[in-house]
Amino acid sequence: DHYRDAPFVFLANIDPDLQLSVLEQIKKPTLVGADSMNFWIKSKLRSLEMVLSKVDVLLINEGEARDLTGNWNIVGAVKQIADMGPRAVVVKRGEYGFVMLFENQFFILPAYPVEKVVDPTGAGDTFAGGFFGYLSKLEDPWHMIHFKRACIYGCLTASFTVENFGVSSLENLKWDDVEKRHAEYAKVVDYLGPADL
Repeated sequence: DHYRDAPFVFLANIDPDLQLSVLEQIKKPTLVGADSMNFWIKSKLRSLEMVLSKVDVLLINEGEARDLTGNWNIVGAVKQIADMGPRAVVVKRGEYGFVMLFENQFFILPAYPVEKVVDPTGAGDTFAGGFFGYLSKLEDPWHMIHFKRACIYGCLTASFTVENFGVSSLENLKWDDVEKRHAEYAKVVDYLGPADL
């Protein structure tokens, strides 16, 4: 029964009715995240909408965001999903990175540039693990800077996943490996600001 006191809850990609059942058993979570998929969007939309009204963060991929909203414009789709309840919406876009909306502010970055993609299976789940793993280390995660960093760590951990089959690239992964990749990624996405003309 100790799980009922969990401060961070991630409702993985399962039947929305089961997600609701799990959530009802948690006493006072600090942060609740959820994932879904096209099958649940098409077959259990009403239950999924109930889940969205009760969670803080939704992580889905681009196709799922479009299926959920009927909107092919990803910025518009993300806004529509946020209107359904979540304080933050993160859309995973594979090799194109991610789009996040947190309390009406967007944050968009490309993926870490991986030269040799072996198998993308599990990258979205690894993104979620890096994202929520980072936030779970914080006493008060509800700040834009924390959500930005969570997206970056999700993106970076997913970049390791695609470099091999299954979990083999994660089995011996060290924090130093992630931080080294973080330093490389910071150079890739560095923005100098407006030109001083």
